[in-house]
Amino acid sequence: MTASRTWHDLQVHPCFDWTEPDAGVVAAVPHWRAEGRRLVYDLGCGAGRHMAYLEAHGFQVCGTDVSPKALRTCAERLAQVGLPAWLVRADMAAAPFHDKQFDVAVSTNVLNHGLRGLLQQTLDEVRRVLRPGGECYLTVLNTWDWRCGDGQEVEAGSFVLAAGPEAGVLHHFFAEDDLRDWVRAFELLELSREQTPISPAGGAAGPAHESPVMRDAWAVLLRK
Repeated sequence: MTASRTWHDLQVHPCFDWTEPDAGVVAAVPHWRAEGRRLVYDLGCGAGRHMAYLEAHGFQVCGTDVSPKALRTCAERLAQVGLPAWLVRADMAAAPFHDKQFDVAVSTNVLNHGLRGLLQQTLDEVRRVLRPGGECYLTVLNTWDWRCGDGQEVEAGSFVLAAGPEAGVLHHFFAEDDLRDWVRAFELLELSREQTPISPAGGAAGPAHESPVMRDAWAVLLRK
């Protein structure tokens, strides 16, 4: 089995139409504002939940996504609330920006979609475009997540899922030592385990369940 679907394909499914910002982003905003950080790179902006939240709190945000549909939806939602839409279609591993351009990078539910080498290349790109002292908040799936082990393992920790809305999509699940190695070029400020219930009716990836299952992820705050 090889990966046959991508994030672009998933945009047609309503369960990926998130609107509420990640709790870690909300918690970081006062700290970023107090430190005078203003320019944010939203990697994998999707429908714009973090762009809208951050711009409403005074940040200037550039969002990138590989999906044209996601970018269209994001632009429409930002326009509805009178917020600017600085959007670029780009692959996550090839940031189309100058070195040391951003104060902050944000990426949630994005940097586990690829083989480990590609994910390393992507994080290296994030570091490149951050200014010295710049911070990065991200979330990635961990090996406690109930989907870990589903489908075919194509390399250590990387699986092409076999069922649910994300069937055919490649996921990497980070063990703690793997994650610490991945972020080794940064100062690791915070590392926590984030468990979020997913309602099967809302489109949880995997077999149907009578009660919600838990999305299990690492929430990570880094500094360059």
